Amino acid sequence: MKAAILPVLLAGFLLAWIGAAYSANPMSEKEASPTLKERLTKDTIKGTLMRTEGEYYYIKDNDGIEQKVHVDKSTKLDKVLPGDMVKAYVTDKRHTTTLERVN
Repeated sequence: MKAAILPVLLAGFLLAWIGAAYSANPMSEKEASPTLKERLTKDTIKGTLMRTEGEYYYIKDNDGIEQKVHVDKSTKLDKVLPGDMVKAYVTDKRHTTTLERVN
C-alpha cells in the first residue's frame, strides 16, 4: 500500500512544479480571442502599443499615426506591455471589444 502512494505523490509534485513554472510567465498564453462576429463587424487597429493611461490605450498604427482606444472591464484583453505589437477590435466610438497581442 505504501509503495503505491509514492508514485502518486511524485506525480502530484511533478504536476504542481510544471504548473508553477508555466504560470510564472504571464505572457506565455494568449487570453483574448475575438469572436467571428467581431472579426466580421468591427474595425481593427494594428500597431505598436505606445502607452496606457487608465482606460485609454495608445497604439501607433502601421501608418505612424497614434490611435487612442478605450478599454474597460468588458474588453477581452491579452496581457500587453508598451512596445508590444497589438491588434484592437474597436467599435465606431473607439471602444475596444478585444485587444490581442500579435507576433
